Amino acid sequence: MGVRAWHWGALVAAALLLFAACQFALGEEDKAPRYVKDGTADLELSVTGRPIPETLAVVEQALVRLKERDAEGLAELAEDDNGARKTARAWVKKWGDAAQKPVVADFGDDTISTWITELKFEGEAEPLSIDLKHKGEGKGDPSREIGIIMSPGYYDG
Repeated sequence: MGVRAWHWGALVAAALLLFAACQFALGEEDKAPRYVKDGTADLELSVTGRPIPETLAVVEQALVRLKERDAEGLAELAEDDNGARKTARAWVKKWGDAAQKPVVADFGDDTISTWITELKFEGEAEPLSIDLKHKGEGKGDPSREIGIIMSPGYYDG
Protein backbone atom coordinates (compact mmCIF):
# COMPACT_ATOMS: atom_id res chain seq x y z
CA MET A 1 0.00 0.00 0.00
CA GLY A 2 2.82 2.42 0.79
CA VAL A 3 4.35 1.90 -2.67
CA ARG A 4 1.06 2.67 -4.42
CA ALA A 5 0.66 5.90 -2.44
CA TRP A 6 4.19 6.85 -3.44
CA HIS A 7 3.39 6.20 -7.13
CA TRP A 8 0.27 8.37 -6.98
CA GLY A 9 2.19 11.11 -5.19
CA ALA A 10 4.93 10.94 -7.81
CA LEU A 11 2.37 11.10 -10.63
CA VAL A 12 0.64 14.14 -9.09
CA ALA A 13 3.98 15.89 -8.54
CA ALA A 14 5.03 15.14 -12.14
CA ALA A 15 1.74 16.49 -13.48
CA LEU A 16 2.07 19.67 -11.44
CA LEU A 17 5.67 20.10 -12.57
CA LEU A 18 4.65 19.61 -16.21
CA PHE A 19 1.80 22.14 -15.82
CA ALA A 20 4.16 24.71 -14.27
CA ALA A 21 6.75 24.14 -17.01
CA CYS A 22 4.13 24.65 -19.74
CA GLN A 23 2.93 27.90 -18.17
CA PHE A 24 6.52 29.14 -17.90
CA ALA A 25 7.37 28.11 -21.48
CA LEU A 26 4.23 29.62 -22.97
CA GLY A 27 4.34 32.72 -20.82
CA GLU A 28 1.39 33.31 -18.57
CA GLU A 29 -0.81 36.21 -19.63
CA ASP A 30 -0.67 39.18 -17.29
CA LYS A 31 -4.28 39.73 -16.30
CA ALA A 32 -3.67 43.01 -14.46
CA PRO A 33 -5.87 45.83 -15.78
CA ARG A 34 -4.19 48.52 -17.92
CA TYR A 35 -4.63 51.18 -15.24
CA VAL A 36 -2.68 49.06 -12.75
CA LYS A 37 0.14 48.38 -15.22
CA ASP A 38 0.58 51.98 -16.37
CA GLY A 39 0.18 53.66 -12.98
CA THR A 40 -3.03 55.52 -13.74
CA ALA A 41 -4.83 53.71 -10.89
CA ASP A 42 -2.92 55.95 -8.45
CA LEU A 43 -4.15 59.20 -10.02
CA GLU A 44 -6.59 61.39 -8.15
CA LEU A 45 -8.32 62.35 -11.38
CA SER A 46 -11.80 63.68 -12.09
CA VAL A 47 -12.98 64.17 -15.65
CA THR A 48 -15.41 66.70 -17.09
CA GLY A 49 -16.44 67.08 -20.69
CA ARG A 50 -16.57 64.26 -23.19
CA PRO A 51 -13.22 62.62 -23.87
CA ILE A 52 -12.83 59.71 -26.23
CA PRO A 53 -10.94 56.71 -24.81
CA GLU A 54 -7.76 57.60 -26.74
CA THR A 55 -7.63 61.21 -25.51
CA LEU A 56 -8.35 60.18 -21.92
CA ALA A 57 -5.57 57.57 -22.07
CA VAL A 58 -3.01 60.13 -23.31
CA VAL A 59 -3.98 62.62 -20.59
CA GLU A 60 -3.74 59.90 -17.92
CA GLN A 61 -0.30 58.89 -19.17
CA ALA A 62 0.84 62.53 -19.21
CA LEU A 63 -0.34 63.00 -15.62
CA VAL A 64 1.54 59.91 -14.48
CA ARG A 65 4.73 61.19 -16.11
CA LEU A 66 4.26 64.68 -14.60
CA LYS A 67 3.65 63.10 -11.20
CA GLU A 68 6.82 61.00 -11.56
CA ARG A 69 8.70 64.02 -12.97
CA ASP A 70 9.60 61.92 -16.01
CA ALA A 71 10.33 64.47 -18.75
CA GLU A 72 11.65 61.83 -21.18
CA GLY A 73 8.49 59.75 -20.82
CA LEU A 74 6.35 62.85 -21.20
CA ALA A 75 8.20 63.81 -24.39
CA GLU A 76 7.44 60.35 -25.81
CA LEU A 77 3.74 61.27 -25.70
CA ALA A 78 4.30 64.19 -28.05
CA GLU A 79 2.52 64.43 -31.37
CA ASP A 80 5.94 64.96 -33.01
CA ASP A 81 9.57 65.27 -31.90
CA ASN A 82 9.92 68.96 -32.74
CA GLY A 83 11.20 70.35 -29.41
CA ALA A 84 9.17 67.93 -27.30
CA ARG A 85 12.00 67.26 -24.81
CA LYS A 86 12.47 70.95 -24.05
CA THR A 87 8.73 71.48 -23.59
CA ALA A 88 8.41 68.34 -21.45
CA ARG A 89 11.26 69.48 -19.16
CA ALA A 90 9.59 72.88 -18.78
CA TRP A 91 6.25 71.26 -17.91
CA VAL A 92 7.85 68.94 -15.35
CA LYS A 93 9.63 71.91 -13.75
CA LYS A 94 6.46 74.02 -13.64
CA TRP A 95 3.80 71.35 -12.98
CA GLY A 96 5.65 68.49 -11.25
CA ASP A 97 4.69 69.62 -7.72
CA ALA A 98 1.10 70.38 -8.74
CA ALA A 99 0.76 66.90 -10.27
CA GLN A 100 1.14 65.40 -6.80
CA LYS A 101 -2.32 66.78 -5.95
CA PRO A 102 -5.81 65.88 -7.21
CA VAL A 103 -6.57 67.10 -10.73
CA VAL A 104 -9.61 67.73 -12.88
CA ALA A 105 -9.18 67.10 -16.61
CA ASP A 106 -11.68 69.25 -18.48
CA PHE A 107 -12.08 67.99 -22.03
CA GLY A 108 -13.38 70.81 -24.20
CA ASP A 109 -15.11 70.55 -27.52
CA ASP A 110 -12.91 68.95 -30.13
CA THR A 111 -12.17 70.41 -33.51
CA ILE A 112 -11.70 68.36 -36.64
CA SER A 113 -8.16 67.30 -35.73
CA THR A 114 -7.37 68.74 -32.27
CA TRP A 115 -8.72 68.06 -28.79
CA ILE A 116 -8.28 70.80 -26.17
CA THR A 117 -7.93 69.78 -22.52
CA GLU A 118 -7.35 71.82 -19.37
CA LEU A 119 -5.71 70.21 -16.37
CA LYS A 120 -6.80 71.98 -13.19
CA PHE A 121 -4.60 70.97 -10.26
CA GLU A 122 -5.94 71.43 -6.75
CA GLY A 123 -4.59 74.63 -5.19
CA GLU A 124 -3.29 76.04 -8.48
CA ALA A 125 -4.84 79.21 -9.89
CA GLU A 126 -3.70 78.57 -13.46
CA PRO A 127 -4.58 75.40 -15.42
CA LEU A 128 -2.23 73.52 -17.72
CA SER A 129 -3.87 73.65 -21.15
CA ILE A 130 -2.80 70.97 -23.58
CA ASP A 131 -3.84 70.21 -27.12
CA LEU A 132 -4.01 66.66 -28.42
CA LYS A 133 -3.64 65.70 -32.06
CA HIS A 134 -3.16 62.60 -34.21
CA LYS A 135 0.49 61.69 -34.62
CA GLY A 136 2.08 62.00 -38.05
CA GLU A 137 0.45 62.69 -41.40
CA GLY A 138 -2.99 61.70 -42.67
CA LYS A 139 -5.15 63.71 -40.29
CA GLY A 140 -8.57 62.38 -39.47
CA ASP A 141 -7.75 58.67 -39.41
CA PRO A 142 -9.29 57.53 -36.10
CA SER A 143 -7.13 54.40 -35.99
CA ARG A 144 -3.94 56.44 -35.50
CA GLU A 145 -2.35 57.18 -32.16
CA ILE A 146 -2.97 60.53 -30.46
CA GLY A 147 -0.21 62.68 -28.98
CA ILE A 148 0.27 65.99 -27.19
CA ILE A 149 1.33 69.03 -29.18
CA MET A 150 4.66 70.04 -27.61
CA SER A 151 6.15 72.27 -30.30
CA PRO A 152 8.26 75.12 -28.89
CA GLY A 153 6.26 78.33 -28.64
CA TYR A 154 2.93 76.60 -29.34
CA TYR A 155 1.50 77.57 -25.93
CA ASP A 156 3.02 81.05 -25.86
CA GLY A 157 0.79 83.98 -26.42
